[in-house]
Amino acid sequence: MSIKTKCLLVGLFLGAGFQSNAQSDSTDRYRPKVAEFSLGSLMDYHTVSSSENLTNTQNEVEADLLLNAKVAVPIILQSDQAAGLQLKYSRHRFMFDDQDFQADNGLYSHLEAHRFTVAGVRGFYQRDLNASDQLKFAAGAEIRSDRITWNRNTSRIFASGIWTRKLNSKTTVGTGFVAGLEMQLFSFYPLLIYERQLAPSWVLDAQLPKSVRVRKKLNASNYLIGATQLRGWRYNLSNSIETVDGDLTLRRADLEISITWERELHDWLWCSVSVGYNKNLRYYLAEPGQRRRNALATIRANDARYAKVGLFLVPPKKFYQ
Repeated sequence: MSIKTKCLLVGLFLGAGFQSNAQSDSTDRYRPKVAEFSLGSLMDYHTVSSSENLTNTQNEVEADLLLNAKVAVPIILQSDQAAGLQLKYSRHRFMFDDQDFQADNGLYSHLEAHRFTVAGVRGFYQRDLNASDQLKFAAGAEIRSDRITWNRNTSRIFASGIWTRKLNSKTTVGTGFVAGLEMQLFSFYPLLIYERQLAPSWVLDAQLPKSVRVRKKLNASNYLIGATQLRGWRYNLSNSIETVDGDLTLRRADLEISITWERELHDWLWCSVSVGYNKNLRYYLAEPGQRRRNALATIRANDARYAKVGLFLVPPKKFYQ
């Protein structure tokens, strides 16, 4: 098995479980990420909370900062199969406009005073069934909370599976599922995969209903990536907020439209800059195990600008020679 193939398999694993960051076509050698570090933020958006139990308040969020790091550790690297672990860590911080901040709402005071942590591990296994068909499985566990404590209110356990078939040198299709138990809530949804090399320098990657990406190769050292994707998070809030005792769950879901420029700095070291537009779809506070219909507070967040900068590592060019 060549070093090139090994690197591609590791990259396939690190690319969020199922996202293929490497194209086998020689016209588009988009090298896979084997480690990634980024800092992103939503900027200057207005929020209004509505609740029967909490104080109704509005505030201006100056920055919604997310620091993120991922790194892969391979375990099995063979010609027809690969397995490994991905380690993940992120920190989320909310910064409000001090002049207009209304502290009479315990939720906003909690958000300003705490930092939210995601720490976890994901296992990955990939198997080639034949020259065209491939199976991929991933499973993992995370803590998502303002404190590093593992319990049913702070944890997420998940599993994914997907089958893909390469129809020809330019097109791959597939289907699969994602299932998880996150802070006492079970979720399951199907996946549809479509990857298509539109032209020598254009690639379409659709993972429905999660994301659609189009990548343009400008030259060997520069790429542009346009994306529309569903993004979101769920955090545990420890301690009590006003009249509510115990842990609570804060959930947000958004539609993000972005464009990313990726540039080579030095062979294996690349940087990225993303800008975009974020539209809030769902934002609420609830007791653990409860959904939006039983929310203690619903939050309306205005559309916001989005920006992110990052550094990532890829296999050196000599591995492809």
